Amino acid sequence: MSHTETEQNCPLPLDFPYAWGGPLGDAILRAEPEDFRVEEIMGFDPEGEGEHHFLWIRKRGNNTDWVARQLARFANVSYSAVSYSGLKDRHAVTQQWFSVHIPGLDAPDWSELCVEGIEILKAVRHRKKLKRGVHRANKFAIRLRDFTADSAAVEARLDTIAVEGVPNYFGEQRFGRGGNNLTKAMTRVRAGESLKLSRRDKDNKAMLLSSLRSWLFNRILSERVLSGQWNQWLSGDIATFSGSRSQFAVSAGDDDVVQRLKAGTIHPTGAMWGTGDSGVTEEAALLEQKVAGLYSDVAEGIEGSGLRKERRALRLIPQNLDWQWEDKDLVVSFVLPTGTFATSLLRELANWHNDAPMEMPE
Repeated sequence: MSHTETEQNCPLPLDFPYAWGGPLGDAILRAEPEDFRVEEIMGFDPEGEGEHHFLWIRKRGNNTDWVARQLARFANVSYSAVSYSGLKDRHAVTQQWFSVHIPGLDAPDWSELCVEGIEILKAVRHRKKLKRGVHRANKFAIRLRDFTADSAAVEARLDTIAVEGVPNYFGEQRFGRGGNNLTKAMTRVRAGESLKLSRRDKDNKAMLLSSLRSWLFNRILSERVLSGQWNQWLSGDIATFSGSRSQFAVSAGDDDVVQRLKAGTIHPTGAMWGTGDSGVTEEAALLEQKVAGLYSDVAEGIEGSGLRKERRALRLIPQNLDWQWEDKDLVVSFVLPTGTFATSLLRELANWHNDAPMEMPE
């Protein structure tokens, strides 16, 4: 990725180590919205009846929240009546579900909605509101323009990633443009301000706190990447299944868990920092405590919010990874589970340049 404007003023380093040797060449990312396509995968179908109107929408050049407000205005309902599962990037072409709650009223004629960059592909009723984070995955199709890398080296790297995966870093967009969210968060922490969340959150503490937790997770993961243990068991590790929030303790010497790790069905986890005990012990706990000690102001700022420790997979293996060359452009497609970042894969291929700020697909 390009760092022309990023780490110079950010108080926390954003140079997370690579797993497979670093970028193979330079490329242009998102020269136009069609270069970055995202399609939401829900994992269930609307029932066809009910007072919640589910809309399958293709948007271009607009962010998810703005689209939600246009739907509310068209349906003559409050903004709170519109919901969606995940935020999708503005500088892209994306497809996702929205729901609009219209109880006891005739449905508007959705085909009459005429807003540039919004196309309603399907409208169907459902009994329940669409809640945040309920979609299962996102399907990506991304074009890296004028990629300067050797094609054979790129394809060998992609073959490795398809089997071994990549470190499950939070993407640069989580930290704000130029690390701006981290800068704001650390300014408050070092001034002795609490990041404890309030109900209304008028000063965006949730965003700043999320940025800090994500950064400290990335540093814990970085430590394991540097030691070659991001995709290996440490004693005392907690494992998670692919695409699941279920977690369990493992024994590093257990042949069964070693084979399941190799097969990519389970993964080691790292701490999303907070208070309490996340269950990790021995070597894994010592490593996380070491990193938290190196950045004690960050750890203490997160703990002061009152959030409890959670855990997140250290490894990300893309599903249905495919690619093709179109002259000097590489078009790569894959499916990632909710809450992970396409940039975590792309960074292992290319040092990209783009003018559009990255946002946060969920």
